[in-house]
Amino acid sequence: MTFNSFTYVVFLAAVTLLAWASNCWHNLRWRNLLLLAASYLFYGLFHLWFVGLLLYVSLIAYLGGRWITIAQRRGDSGKKELTLTIALSLLCLLFFKYGHFVSKSIVLPVGLSFFTFQALTYSIDIYRKKTEPEDLLSVLLFVAFFPTLLSGPIERSRNIIPQLKSNLDIRYENVTEGVELYIWGLFKKAVIADRLGLFVDEIYFNPTSHSGSTLGLAAVFYSFQIYADFSGYADMAIGSARILGIKLMDNFNFPYFAKSIKDFWRRWHISLTSWFTEYVYISLGGNRVGKARWVMNISLVFLLSGIWHGATFSFIVWGAMHAILYLTEHFLYRERIPNALYRLFVFATVTSAWVFFRVTDIGQAWSVVAGIFTNFFSPVYLGMSSFSTLLTMMLLLLFVLREWLLFKPNPLKRTSWECVFLLLATFLFGLEAHPFVYFQF
Repeated sequence: MTFNSFTYVVFLAAVTLLAWASNCWHNLRWRNLLLLAASYLFYGLFHLWFVGLLLYVSLIAYLGGRWITIAQRRGDSGKKELTLTIALSLLCLLFFKYGHFVSKSIVLPVGLSFFTFQALTYSIDIYRKKTEPEDLLSVLLFVAFFPTLLSGPIERSRNIIPQLKSNLDIRYENVTEGVELYIWGLFKKAVIADRLGLFVDEIYFNPTSHSGSTLGLAAVFYSFQIYADFSGYADMAIGSARILGIKLMDNFNFPYFAKSIKDFWRRWHISLTSWFTEYVYISLGGNRVGKARWVMNISLVFLLSGIWHGATFSFIVWGAMHAILYLTEHFLYRERIPNALYRLFVFATVTSAWVFFRVTDIGQAWSVVAGIFTNFFSPVYLGMSSFSTLLTMMLLLLFVLREWLLFKPNPLKRTSWECVFLLLATFLFGLEAHPFVYFQF
């Protein structure tokens, strides 16, 4: 059961009605038990044994928080307890995510990277005294809350748990806002991302047989595909939680209109970027160190971000490319280039890096990039259906225009009629439910 399915819509409606009824009875414990059962059902429908991993990670977070608190109350720092908690939490992630080097039969449970990092925020925040130990039900629900479970946003316990311990804000304004976000996310996924994916998959199936211009078009299409796919998921997740009266953090903020590489990383996958900033970069000393150490800190964060996505050289190269771009920009760029021109440069470099994200064979990825820059002025192949590709281009242009109107200082306001139009466009041009790109991470 994924967000872009009718089954999920029915599931969400049923959970919302039951949660609203629990609110009316002012029984927070039963409501949270309901949400926990719904979350475990949601996850268990992928594979029943996945639930065991979710429970394991949740219990380690809960018990780790207790161990750390007990240690600190007796005068210790709690650092040893935190280290053990982190190690035990990452054990499953390391085995399932990187165990394919040992056995190709190991399957990565969907969402494992996301809910493991989310669980770690609880333990680390207790160690840093940013939050207090919570009851078992609150911790279990925080880690398993179904809108964030599969692909984020990677939330902080200090944001979600207080909301779960009070009456859910289920009212007309929040429900309509949540529905509008969900519909916009569904349009991004079904109409933009999945249609772009048809062309991208065809070209990257055998990239060496295509011209540089075709490879360039596929690279641009993939850049928008992964954005529409992942931000579409985030919109549906945030919208689902909003319907239930829970406010999640934003995960995307128009990243392709970024004015710099640094600005791009403030706008792309915000929950993961802020996670690495808060729990890795700052722990390494952040910018309170010498220049050489700061360069190492930045480089390590980007490399770890690449490794988090997967243990292949292509992901490491992707992370290294962004580290080099970020550092080069920091030391050389002084905003002398016209703003619009530099925005195009940022998009072009980010798009080039995405090639290594999409083509996991490092040699083939290099050949794609080389092909783009050495054989660009050549006829463009528009895929098996030129009409479908041209239609996709037109829809993409409309999508970018709407994004621009929302990005402007005085953004375009959403209306109910727009939601009707998006639903109609999804019905007419959307493709059947495809897996989300980030499910593989």
